This record gives sequence, structure tokens and C-alpha cells, in this order.
Amino acid sequence: MSDMETRQQLLVSAELHEQELEQALVDLERAVWRPFATVERVSQHIADRPLPWLFASLLVGLWFGSRRANCD
Repeated sequence: MSDMETRQQLLVSAELHEQELEQALVDLERAVWRPFATVERVSQHIADRPLPWLFASLLVGLWFGSRRANCD
């Protein structure tokens, strides 16, 4: 086998491995994105309508504050 044939085989092999690596990266991105997609949707919902979330946060804060005051 000549050096040129060996080089051609190595190039073909490297290209094949590169394609496999690209597919593995796409699969990894899909697997990682799924759990964070929910976070993205919730944060977008909060950004679209912040007033109910702020009001709810205020109520929860007041509730926790009043519970602590009652414990003293």
C-alpha cells in the first residue's frame, strides 16, 4: 500500500469520524435542551406578565414575615 493510498484512507476515515462527532453533538444538544426548555418557557411567561408574579411574591413574603412575627 502506497503512502497516497494510506493518506486517502485516513482522510476518508477522518471525515467519517467527523460526521459521527457532529451527529453526537446534535444528539447531546437535544438531550440537554429538553430540561432547560421548561425553564425558558416559564421565564418567558414571567417576562410577558410580571405583575401577577410580583403580587404573588409580595403575598408569599408577607405570609412568611407574619409567621415569623408570630413565632416571637
